[in-house]
Amino acid sequence: MPKNLTKNHRILVTLIVTLLVWGHVLWDHLHGGIPAHYLFHNKDMPGIPNWMGALMLPFFTWFLLYRIQKRTNDPHAPNSLSKVVLRFLAAFVVAIIISVCFMKGIEIPTFVLLSILGMGLFFPLYFSEFLLGWVLGSAFTFGAVIPMGFGSIFALVCFGLFVLGRFVLGLFKATT
Repeated sequence: MPKNLTKNHRILVTLIVTLLVWGHVLWDHLHGGIPAHYLFHNKDMPGIPNWMGALMLPFFTWFLLYRIQKRTNDPHAPNSLSKVVLRFLAAFVVAIIISVCFMKGIEIPTFVLLSILGMGLFFPLYFSEFLLGWVLGSAFTFGAVIPMGFGSIFALVCFGLFVLGRFVLGLFKATT
């Protein structure tokens, strides 16, 4: 595995994501129309069509890969590319599990999401690779826009929890 994320890697991954998302939109268009997704699964809310996510997802991917590249290429940061890939895959698998559970009507996603928030106290779940894994893993089921918005808010909450967890741990260390 390469040691650093390069601009060529970013171009390749963004190109693959672009081709996949537009291939999915084209497939939907040719097989009955492009579906729309609704916030909170409520049809009274305005629908967000998949083509809108297909426009936004390549830029979102490029931006997150830029942030990952910037962090992993920092010689003072202990983030290797293999750790980044493992974090991405972990978030990708969790997003797929939640998506499958949602499609099957299984009610465990709430438990999984609360568990993730608990882990956010101890692990930096706000890193860009987690967000990218979440968005790409859940985009097939929920479209791209809803996971981008929800994931960004979730990353912000996880950042706050991580900072809070570090603060509380610092208080315990100071008293011992």
